[in-house]
Amino acid sequence: MENLYKTIIKEYVSIILFEKHPRNIWVNKRINSDKEFYNHWQCPGGHVEVTDISTQHAAQRELLEETGIKAKLKDLKYERTNHYYRKNEWRMVHCYFLKTKEKPNLTEPEEMTTWQMRNVYDILKEPVIDSLKDAFKGGQKECRIIMIKGTCGVGKSTLAQMCKKYFQNQRKTVEVMDELFITQDPQERIIDYGKNLKKFKENKITRGEIIIIIIRLETWIRNTWMKQIYEFMTRERKPDILIMDRNIFSTEIFMDVMDKIKIYPKEDQKITCENYKYWEFLKREAEVIWWNTPVDENISRLIKRGRAGEEDLEYYQNLNQAYKKCMPKIYPNMKIITRETLLTEEQLVEVLPTILGERIIEIEY
Repeated sequence: MENLYKTIIKEYVSIILFEKHPRNIWVNKRINSDKEFYNHWQCPGGHVEVTDISTQHAAQRELLEETGIKAKLKDLKYERTNHYYRKNEWRMVHCYFLKTKEKPNLTEPEEMTTWQMRNVYDILKEPVIDSLKDAFKGGQKECRIIMIKGTCGVGKSTLAQMCKKYFQNQRKTVEVMDELFITQDPQERIIDYGKNLKKFKENKITRGEIIIIIIRLETWIRNTWMKQIYEFMTRERKPDILIMDRNIFSTEIFMDVMDKIKIYPKEDQKITCENYKYWEFLKREAEVIWWNTPVDENISRLIKRGRAGEEDLEYYQNLNQAYKKCMPKIYPNMKIITRETLLTEEQLVEVLPTILGERIIEIEY
């Protein structure tokens, strides 16, 4: 998995349809010899589309398209997600179970045989598609993903730890995926970038030289993020909550700044954000917190930490503006947006229940 940035990521849903007990399920065979898994038994399912609000909505839509059964979202029970990696393609198949008395209709006769009620143990002795075979490995919990975003020095790490404590007090298992690998980098790539950015401004190095440094830094950050995410997503057991203190899409905001200060033009940036479109699944169902603090306060905090000086004010002002410009574009389904605020930790404790409150959206087909 060393080339994750080149990997195509595809999501699918699979629905185990049964009437009384999940050992007896509705299945049919694929009969299109031009497609994968020809002559294999399958259950209803298909691709997750960009228009799907969630994988559960995708399961609801695919079930209606393939069987004519209109299921309520609350009746589609998540079971597990199986992962397959082949030919530089990572496939995620989200499996749902549905108990129903309705008999599925044959809606795609050119693709499959009529639906049959079969015993799952008998079916598994014959050729079956991977997602059907692996649907009975055991249930997994659905992991709630919370992304915390914001420019440097706004207090994302503090907020992440407070969110973690908040959920642990509710007896939830919590994991934080943070950016410590950047600040703890033994090669000090982020420090090297800062020093060379200053040299560039003083005309001591060329634009080409600073761009090479930026590409090396962002490639390393991107690849490390992707590896962490892949290892988490493919884990058999996950926590109740994953809190991401920044994520791979932060690069898009940083690149906007590089374009604005005329170091790294947009037209030359394709290699830097290559393949990000395949990682969109991360933010589809995540709850995004944009933690927005006045830029002067950011600078004050960074100076205290030895990470900035007064001369960096313009740079961080540009970064702050980039967040305001890019956040709604990158996260169109942002659930939480803060106003510019200087909350103390005591005040934050009071508003956490509101910030982290569940928002459930149901749209029936």
